[in-house]
Amino acid sequence: MQDTNLTDDQPIVLTTIENRIATITLNRPHRRNALNGELIEVLDEAVQQVADNPDAKVVILTGAAGDGQHGGFCAGGDIKDGGQKNRDPNLPMGADASKAADDPSKYDLHAPMLLHMMQKPTIAMVGGPAIGAGCSLAAACDLRYCSENAVFASNFSANGLSGDYGGSIFWTRLIGTSRTRELYYLNDKIDARKALAWGMVNDVLPAAELANHVRAIAERLLRVSGPLLANIKDNLNQAEQETDRRRYLFDLETRNQASSVTEIRERMRRKAKTSS
Repeated sequence: MQDTNLTDDQPIVLTTIENRIATITLNRPHRRNALNGELIEVLDEAVQQVADNPDAKVVILTGAAGDGQHGGFCAGGDIKDGGQKNRDPNLPMGADASKAADDPSKYDLHAPMLLHMMQKPTIAMVGGPAIGAGCSLAAACDLRYCSENAVFASNFSANGLSGDYGGSIFWTRLIGTSRTRELYYLNDKIDARKALAWGMVNDVLPAAELANHVRAIAERLLRVSGPLLANIKDNLNQAEQETDRRRYLFDLETRNQASSVTEIRERMRRKAKTSS
C-alpha cells in the first residue's frame, strides 16, 4: 500500500533486514510520520511479518526525517488525514473488522502489543517527536534510545482523548504511576534529558551518533542466542503482569478512548446544530 501524500512513491513503511537486524521505518516524513488509517494498517502488518521472520533476531523501530536519515519518530494520530477515519471506535487501532468479536486476543494483532510480546528484543530509535500514539509505540519497545532532538508527550487530553495504543499501560510500568499521570494529565513536552531522568529512555545521544549507537546495541543483543533471548523476554514480560490482565487493560483503554471520541462527535453535532 502507498500513502497518496508521498510524492516519490515510496512505501509508507520501510522494512529492511541486514545481518539479522530488522529495521522498521515509518515513512511519512512530510507529516512527521503521524498515523493515518493506512499507516496504522501497514505498520501492524510490517511488525507481524518481522515477528514471524526467522532471519530477524532483533527489531529496531524508527521514523524517517525526510532527508534520507532516521531522524524522526512519530507525531501521533494524523487527525487531518484520517487517523480516526473509517474506524469503528470500539476496535483497537488497526484491527481487522473480521476480528471484531469481543476477544481480548485481538489486541495481539496490533503493533504495540506485537512489539511488546514478540519473542525478539525491540528497540525504539527516537530521533524526533514521539507524541500521542507515537509516544505509546516507543513505550511498547523493550529499549528506547533517543537523540538530543527527541521530545515526548502524551497530548491525548489536549485533543479531548483519554489515550490508547497501550501507552497508559506501558508508561505506568516503565516510569511509575505518578510520572505517567503527570504525562497524561498535563500534556507537557518532555525533552530528551528529562526523559532520561524520568527513566523513559535508556540513553540520549547526539543526533549524528544515534543510529550507530542503536546498531551497536542491536549487535550486542545478537551475541545472545535467539532462544535464550526469547526466554529472557518471556520471563520479563510475565514478571510485569499476566497476559490476560494485559489484554484486559488494552480493552479498557480502547473503550475509554472510544467514549472520548463519541463525546467529541457529540460536541461537534451540537455545535453544528446551534450554528445552523
